[in-house]
Amino acid sequence: MIELYIAVIFALLALFFALVKMPAWWRQGEVLRRLRVDTEERDAERAAREEMVRVGFISRLLASGLMKGDYQEMLPYLRVTGKPVAELQIQYLLVCWFLPIVAAILGAIFFGLIGAFGAVVIFFIGSRRYLRTVGARAKNQQNLESIELAQVLKMLLEAGLSIERAFRISAIQARPLIPTLVYRLDRFNRLMDSGADRGVALDDIGGDKEIPVLYNLTRLLKQSGSLGGAITGSITQVIEEAHKIQQSRVQEQVNKLGAKMTLVMMGLMLPALFIIIGGPAGMNIVQALSQ
Repeated sequence: MIELYIAVIFALLALFFALVKMPAWWRQGEVLRRLRVDTEERDAERAAREEMVRVGFISRLLASGLMKGDYQEMLPYLRVTGKPVAELQIQYLLVCWFLPIVAAILGAIFFGLIGAFGAVVIFFIGSRRYLRTVGARAKNQQNLESIELAQVLKMLLEAGLSIERAFRISAIQARPLIPTLVYRLDRFNRLMDSGADRGVALDDIGGDKEIPVLYNLTRLLKQSGSLGGAITGSITQVIEEAHKIQQSRVQEQVNKLGAKMTLVMMGLMLPALFIIIGGPAGMNIVQALSQ
């Protein structure tokens, strides 16, 4: 009987909390949730405003007469890496200006005025040469990856997919094959999603003639979109021509490597050879003169 009373008491308490307390608790939770959402939105707006201020300050700094010309000269080598513009601007400032200034300060501390001048010259020229090297390496890598992209597009187009669908699938499925080129495919997809014309999007991703395989591929796709017709055979020709050009480039590098190895062998092996051959004769001459 006692157990029944206890069960009835707990049931009444549960009914009381469900009818009286739960609405108040729900309202309190809703208020806290709205406050938390408002706080998160204010934090996001504050972060966005700070980002806009930072980007605006960097843009005004790069638009000044001191940096504008140099930045415009380095921008093609930076842009080809596929990073966002804000990140490229920060990278340019760090590599081309902050690093030489720090090197000049350290050179002045340890070596005086001459050390500061030498550090500025070395790091000012070396940083720009480094960015040019990075850009050239990225272009060469993207040219090689364009061959893989052409093969993937050929396979997808032969399966009956449209050019837009083929690019979208390539950006997802072929990402491990084209890690440095995939940002161009993502940009093409964003342009198509925004309602841009396909020819304009192809010009945007493949207008750089310094990447010849991608340039030829996008011209071919653009002509196919305007004139129609099968293009898989033409894509095959583009791939074969790219392979021939790459083969000739590798052969040229091999020929240069042979000449370089000859110089290395002459510089390192000939002295050792002279010591082995002429060493005993030199010892005999020294012994004869000593007697």
